[in-house]
Amino acid sequence: MIFLEILTNYILPIIYDSFVSLVLVLFFLFIFRIKDSNIRILFFFLPLIKPFIIISEKIDVNKPYFQSKSAIGAFRLPDPNNIINILKFDRGPSVLSDINYLTLLLLIISIVTILIIRWIILYLFYRNLAHEDKVGRKDVPEIYNIIDNYIKKIKVKAPDVSLTHRHYYSPFVVGIKKSTLVLSPNLLEKLNRDEKETLIQHELSHIKRNDNLIGWIALILRDFLFFNPFAYITYYLIKTEQEKDSDKLVVRYSDKPKKEIAKNILNTILKIRSITTSKLTPLPAQSFKFTPLSLFSQIRLKNRINSISKTNPDKIYSRIFPKILMCILFSALLIIQLMFVIKINNFYILLR
Repeated sequence: MIFLEILTNYILPIIYDSFVSLVLVLFFLFIFRIKDSNIRILFFFLPLIKPFIIISEKIDVNKPYFQSKSAIGAFRLPDPNNIINILKFDRGPSVLSDINYLTLLLLIISIVTILIIRWIILYLFYRNLAHEDKVGRKDVPEIYNIIDNYIKKIKVKAPDVSLTHRHYYSPFVVGIKKSTLVLSPNLLEKLNRDEKETLIQHELSHIKRNDNLIGWIALILRDFLFFNPFAYITYYLIKTEQEKDSDKLVVRYSDKPKKEIAKNILNTILKIRSITTSKLTPLPAQSFKFTPLSLFSQIRLKNRINSISKTNPDKIYSRIFPKILMCILFSALLIIQLMFVIKINNFYILLR
């Protein structure tokens, strides 16, 4: 019975709430035509944050009201008293003899332990790559020249540079306070000067935006909602906005034509895919790629290139008043709940 209660009181409401929140976010972003990636990312956090507010409430259902009705829908606001009451642990020692609650407690501990181990492994993986082969200015003067020229424009501290010789070719930045730019020598050999410059500028733009911190927060929230498909969709949308906005910063500060930047990014991505495919996939097996996934990647790449070509360097970020208005709207969407209560054979499902 306890697992049925978990399904109806927690899992289904969380999935429902993330779905509704995501639909509302996409609707408002479309209606207000929001192009500022920082605002868009803020709103995309809504389906990841709001479920934790929802499940922290324990709502009492007015059962006599449902004697003549099987369902009802309404808007409501969270009741702080409900949140406080659910935190009160008044069952006493008897809860330790309840096999259902012991099973639930063991399940929660197991899930949290697995997630913590996953985060530690992920952190150590990227940390090892960041310390694999640190190089100085004398070792890679071309890379440091590109870094020095660009950080003056975007006003960030110069990161360390590390080379990874593993089969990991996509460049990335590690660290929050002190950043490290990780590059693959195999990839650098394939790129010309302009492609290297655009690639490094793009990664430095992630530092400017604090994308590492935002990415980790989004990852942790998504992992807690591992059973929720809309959490994965939201996480993907956040990462997509981070990539698009880093491209926009390159357009704004690199002093290069948009077509050249788009061409460099496109060529770099294709070369990364080429190296990855040749290293990991035998030639006879390359023809057996999963076509829908390949098509999805092509659409995603096309949208990214189109975003670069349509970027107006003077209108990357919104002004202060629209930002304040969007923050108020975000707060309203975070608090307001669209609730449905459904009665099935004297059993109540609360979707809110």
